[in-house]
Amino acid sequence: MTGAHLHLLVNHAPIFGAIFALALLVASYVYAPDVLRHTALVVLVATGIAGAAAKWTGDPAEEAIHGFPGVQRAVIHEHESMADKAFIAAALAGVLAAGALLKWRRAPLPGGVAGGALIAAAIVSGAMGYTGLLGGRVRHTEVRPDATAADAMAIEPARQRPPAAAPAP
Repeated sequence: MTGAHLHLLVNHAPIFGAIFALALLVASYVYAPDVLRHTALVVLVATGIAGAAAKWTGDPAEEAIHGFPGVQRAVIHEHESMADKAFIAAALAGVLAAGALLKWRRAPLPGGVAGGALIAAAIVSGAMGYTGLLGGRVRHTEVRPDATAADAMAIEPARQRPPAAAPAP
């Protein structure tokens, strides 16, 4: 199993986790607020962890696909840049959710905390969803704006790395 396999295996979890947490929080305003809100916080914690797994597998995945037809460094960089932001948002939401779970483990969540969690889940959902779209563009030219059929076949030359410095005597 390569880094690309691992990345493809884990990269959907933070997307669906954030969306699921958002759905639970929205539903908590209609049904079973205590249970659904606490469950949503647990899902936000898991989303932060899944975001870390996706981030840590990103570099090996990038190395595995360099030189493949249609893969462009600029597209990878755009995905990686957004992934960093989405991971920070998910990690922050996960840490705050863990803190709220500890503080209100045997009590209903206050309305302000639930509202904050709802906003955090919406931000993380949007960031993770957009990150996923950009990640899909790495290998799927059909979802790239202004892509042509030739883009799917183009192979970028290997990146020229500076020569290694000679060891000090």
